[in-house]
Amino acid sequence: MSEGQYINVMPHPRILGVLGDIEFAAWQCLAELVDNAFDVFQSSPETGGERPTVSISLPTAQDSRSTAEVTVQDNGRGMSLDEVRNAISAGWSGNGRHGALGLFGMGFNIATARLGRKTVVRTGRSCDSYWTEVTLDLPQIEASAAYQAPYRQVPKANPVEHGTVITISDLKGEQFEALRRPNALKVIREKLGDVYSYLLTERGFRLTINGKKLPPRKPCVWDEKRTVTRRGVEISAVQRIDVPLSDKKACMACGYWNPLDVDRCRECDQDRLEVRSRRIWGWLGIQRYVHRTDYGIDFLRNGRKILLKDKRVFYWTDEDGLGEPELEYPIDSKAATGRIVGEIHCDHVTPNYQKTAFEFETAEWHQVLRAIRGESPLRPEIAKRRQLPENDSPLALLYSGFRRQDPGLNYLVPGNGKEAIHEKTVQWAKLFRDDHPDYQSDDIWYEAAYSHDHPHQNDPGSDSDSDTDELLPGLGPVTPGEEDDDQEVPGAEDVPSADDPAPTETFEQRLQRYRDNADQFPDLAGEYLIPEMGRIELRVWAVRDQRLTNAKDQETPAFAIMLRSPRLEVFVDSDHPLYREHGADMRDIALLEAAEYMRVRQNDNSTPLSQLLLLFKERSSSPLLTPTAMADEAERLLERIRTLMAPVIAETPAVHWLQLRADEREAAEERFALESEPGLDWTEAVNNGDFIRFAPASAVLRVISESPALFMDGKVFRRSYAALSASDARDLIVERLMNPLSDLALLAQHRPKVTPEELGRIRVSCRLIARDLADDS
Repeated sequence: MSEGQYINVMPHPRILGVLGDIEFAAWQCLAELVDNAFDVFQSSPETGGERPTVSISLPTAQDSRSTAEVTVQDNGRGMSLDEVRNAISAGWSGNGRHGALGLFGMGFNIATARLGRKTVVRTGRSCDSYWTEVTLDLPQIEASAAYQAPYRQVPKANPVEHGTVITISDLKGEQFEALRRPNALKVIREKLGDVYSYLLTERGFRLTINGKKLPPRKPCVWDEKRTVTRRGVEISAVQRIDVPLSDKKACMACGYWNPLDVDRCRECDQDRLEVRSRRIWGWLGIQRYVHRTDYGIDFLRNGRKILLKDKRVFYWTDEDGLGEPELEYPIDSKAATGRIVGEIHCDHVTPNYQKTAFEFETAEWHQVLRAIRGESPLRPEIAKRRQLPENDSPLALLYSGFRRQDPGLNYLVPGNGKEAIHEKTVQWAKLFRDDHPDYQSDDIWYEAAYSHDHPHQNDPGSDSDSDTDELLPGLGPVTPGEEDDDQEVPGAEDVPSADDPAPTETFEQRLQRYRDNADQFPDLAGEYLIPEMGRIELRVWAVRDQRLTNAKDQETPAFAIMLRSPRLEVFVDSDHPLYREHGADMRDIALLEAAEYMRVRQNDNSTPLSQLLLLFKERSSSPLLTPTAMADEAERLLERIRTLMAPVIAETPAVHWLQLRADEREAAEERFALESEPGLDWTEAVNNGDFIRFAPASAVLRVISESPALFMDGKVFRRSYAALSASDARDLIVERLMNPLSDLALLAQHRPKVTPEELGRIRVSCRLIARDLADDS
């Protein structure tokens, strides 16, 4: 262990001038230290196969000030002695103006000094046998004329460990009390989860406080497919922005952007210039709820939010700068509530030292504003009055489409038939951010907006066969939840059965009985937009063991019905002779029913039914009948099988490992090397049974055939096995399973040349296996 060595931390005069003026909240201090770790993850993502993680530890109510510490630990690559020396001295000399987020800039020293009087930086790389530990004891440094910080090298217990740990102790009284307040931890978690939401979501970084993972604050916006139409223009609820800018030379001393043809900075005359690319990108969108404060644009620099819910883009300022800025949004609602949000990345714009704002007077910032909102007023009438060109910026487009908050589909605002339901949508947004599965898509919001325009009415004299619901061209689909199937449907009435003059089952109840005894075709489900025909949301039910009759009580192999636009349901009698005896494809018949429904609905007999069928098949997710498509489908099913087998294999992994041939073990190891997540170990995968996830198809089949009892009866496959006592019956069950599995394995593993007839058989095999799997996918 080396002792008695020092790093020079003589502060730059510029830092001495600002240290007393800059106020950092507790979350900002922590963010400065998180920035340094995230910088390393972005510039050098080696984490030894582990997920990039920063762990923060804060004092609790039980801690005393004398022993309380704040620690920030990351699993980045760590630093060498020279790197940590440069990092610490860079912080004290004010360098790193164009660092990514922090790069141990002066914010590091301000943050640590705000929290406590003593900071220890412990860092090491996986190639080092020791930790480098630097101690910044502020009272001692201030008392010394030399401004020296001691460091030592501490042997590692595990040589391959790496990363950086920052420990702050001797906490200042006001900071210690602030961190121990009952609500402090909640505020810090929410703030950091918002500030770093992009990096946590898009880059896969992980951030924890006191061992608890921070969830990113996700934007709750309408889907891009939701549109409104203004003056013949279809406007999406999300507008993408991507504006490339010319390269420039950034001064690493003062931050000034210089032309490419200069060698010294025009601002400070230093030669520390680097060519940097520049780009403005991101999105603007419409939030699913309105709020007095929770709206506005987030501006990000290198993945961290600098401005949160900023509303300056909603003001227009005349070019002459003489008039006061005019608020343009929101101005159309009684309450000053808004819903335009967005995330704009502008890595080239310089932030202030606190990273709470940008330098707003720079040309770079004004360029960002122009890319978002243009130069003219958002209001066309005001632009015309001032003899300015009409604004066609992304913000102006959203403004023209969604400036008002009238309930209904015209502005995409949920309502209850009488008024907007703003308070309820805020509650739904909370469920969205709590990861409630029913509130992740915007379907519930859309259905409420649609229902406002089409309130339910009970009309006993309506004709159940008439098309009372209209398709909504130009608007996205509503996808009601399963619970909607039990609701009263306007215009649907009880249809009497010819055999029962006094029926006790309504038509709606009959449909629900069909659903309860049916399997869906997920490959046919979804949105279909057919030119000149409109848009539907299709569900297909393959009904089992039921006599299928339509609304006119006619027995039929299939029928289509739309109870609530735009959802069209097709019911198929899977036991009908048309399929059982004559070999018709149920999926093709279902799509034919849907096509015929749309053709009749539009009163259009000019489009051939076969052409409509082609359009439907092109838009479905059913795999094409081509060798490549069927091989991909076979591999997808085999992946599901491997996933289901893994927990069974884990019970006796050694037994099943020995069932693989030597070449299959090698193939599994090679695939593991190519496809496994960072940090996974092959030996561990063999020992815990995860090897099966990487085993070739032939090995999967061998394991199943040699131990069939382990994988039947709902564990991997639905079919019954244990209840059969006769060995011949059990063998027959295995044979009936292995035959279609062999088709899948042959095509997925070897991709041979096959005939159309063989492809047809393989498609049937895929469907048989998919129906037999126990995962309900």
